[in-house]
Amino acid sequence: MYINKVPKTEPASYIGGKPVIPQGMSIPKSPSGSLMSFYFTLQFPEAHSLHGYTLSVFAATDDFNEDYTIPEMLKVPLLGASVPDGFLRNYQKYFALFLFKNEEKVYLTDYPIRIAMTPLAFSHSKGHDVFGWAGDKPKWVLNYETPGQYKGAAFDFLLQVYGEQSFPITGSAPAQRETNIFGGSKPRAKRNYILFNQNEVYFFGSRAGDVDDRVYIVTQCN
Repeated sequence: MYINKVPKTEPASYIGGKPVIPQGMSIPKSPSGSLMSFYFTLQFPEAHSLHGYTLSVFAATDDFNEDYTIPEMLKVPLLGASVPDGFLRNYQKYFALFLFKNEEKVYLTDYPIRIAMTPLAFSHSKGHDVFGWAGDKPKWVLNYETPGQYKGAAFDFLLQVYGEQSFPITGSAPAQRETNIFGGSKPRAKRNYILFNQNEVYFFGSRAGDVDDRVYIVTQCN
């Protein structure tokens, strides 16, 4: 299934807008204590292996650390790897991932929206503006790197976000911090945010673990 950007109202899946988090959780913060920005949420459809679950993705935009522009990778070959217990929570330093049942969903209305809302829809047809792919297998651009299991449970392929994605921001949103070739960081000149260096991003989910301890990310680029 493709994940298309569509002109649809009140969708269950969308980019930006009001954050969606599981009950009992709050907006995640970066290591410096700044609120992370809400990037997107997906409610997986009936045809998906994780039907009944929702994924929400956040990332730090007020802070920048060049050592964490992409998620930390395991130090072993990724294909079929067993991810160590606790890794999926501990590697979330400048981003945060929640994978939870739909009935646990809470919409936050008091969050200062930063990324403009764009509806998303799952479809077997490729739209004119495609966000990603959520078929039965990833479409790897390099080597196959599907992980094996976490806490004894096999990973399901959730989705991949296609490379070169940008996320338009609202007029009041602060600029994203990015690398400065002269050292440190600087505000991004373009009025959009990016995620993980605009690489191809592959998400895998486990039903084991807590709502913030279930998702493994692999990034690739040509």
